Formats: sequence, C-alpha cells, structure tokens
Amino acid sequence: MLKLILVDAALEPIPPELRNDKGIVKTARRLGRDPIYMPLDKALHFKAMSKLKGKESRGRPDIVHKFLLDSLNSLLAKRGMLTVYIHTVTGRVIEVAPGERPPQNYFNFLGLMEQLFKHGSVPPSGKWLLRFMDVSISELVESMNESLIILLERDGEPIKVTELARLIIKNGGAVVMIGGMPKGSSEVARALARRVFSLANGESLTTSHVVNSLIISIESELGLI
Repeated sequence: MLKLILVDAALEPIPPELRNDKGIVKTARRLGRDPIYMPLDKALHFKAMSKLKGKESRGRPDIVHKFLLDSLNSLLAKRGMLTVYIHTVTGRVIEVAPGERPPQNYFNFLGLMEQLFKHGSVPPSGKWLLRFMDVSISELVESMNESLIILLERDGEPIKVTELARLIIKNGGAVVMIGGMPKGSSEVARALARRVFSLANGESLTTSHVVNSLIISIESELGLI
C-alpha cells in the first residue's frame, strides 16, 4: 500500500577529499572502522566537515537510522503494507528487505552501513537485509506504477495528516517521499512528485515526526490501532 522513500538522505561514506584527514583517521582507528567506508557523521567528524561542500545537508546517518526504526517497527510494516527505500545525497538507492528491522543500537547501525558501502549489500552474500539498487530515483518511482506520488515538504499545499491518510487509502496506495537531510529541500523529488503537501502549514517538522504522524494516521484509518 504505502511506498515510503527517504530522499536525499544525509548518508554517505567518508568522501575522498576527507579520507586522509588526521581527525577522521584517528576516529576510525579508535572505533575500529575503515575510513574509506565509514559513514560520514557530523557528530564524529564535525571539524573535518567544516571544509566540505554542502556540509549543512550531509553527515546525518542518525536521521536514516531513526527513519528505519520508526517505519519498520510499525504495524503497517508488520502487516506487509509498507515498503521502504532510501535515496542518498550521492544519488544511490537502497532497498530494505520486507519484514526486516534495523539494529536498535546506533553504532551497530553504522557498522551495517559500512558493510553496505563496502560490499553493496548486507550481508555480502546470502539473504540480504539491505542492498544498493542499480537504478536512479526516477527509475525507481516509475517502476512502482503508482498514480499518487507525493512529496511532503514545508512549503507544500496544507493538508491534515488524517486527510492525507484517507487520500492514500482511497487511492489504494501511494509513493510518499520525505526529506532525509537536516536542511534544505529535494529538487529531484519535487520534479517527480504529482502532489506536494505540508502537514503543518509551513512549520518545520523533523523527519521522524512526519513519518510517525503519517504511518500512525494510516494505521488508525485502517483500524489497526
């Protein structure tokens, strides 16, 4: 029913221009991580990121972690009514296996992301939990064959979340894109969207707030809660 895409998510490995930074190398050694594949994290790499282009919208894998916890632990996911994808700031698309849940511990999650960046899937062989798809976000959305493609943005058309839930249910499903960066908006998602909505009349909401509000409203309308 609901196809949820986190767009322009602030998730990427350490970019090449920062891999030799002394602070990053030291942090990687301390944590037992590979500086080539270790996720860029503002909390760990704040000083090194000061010279990084577009730093305001990068280095927030915690947003992705919370997004996965919120969405994949929902009743919609447990009932097989939710599929989840991540479109990263570098343009890559990650598919999440249905029925899987991310680790609760953030540092364990970072370890999985490092494995994903290194091997392209988690685990590297056998039944996968996460994997990179060889498609663009536009190709992904087109392949979903949904008539209702929604982007949730602060400057969108105002709508109550209950109304949005009813619209999605009435339509039989939808693609919903939500920004996965701390600041800014997604131009690629805006170009793909057929409807752009705001849940709070222009007020800024966290990704987690938006995801939980939407999923819980749909669950409520369906009588699951």
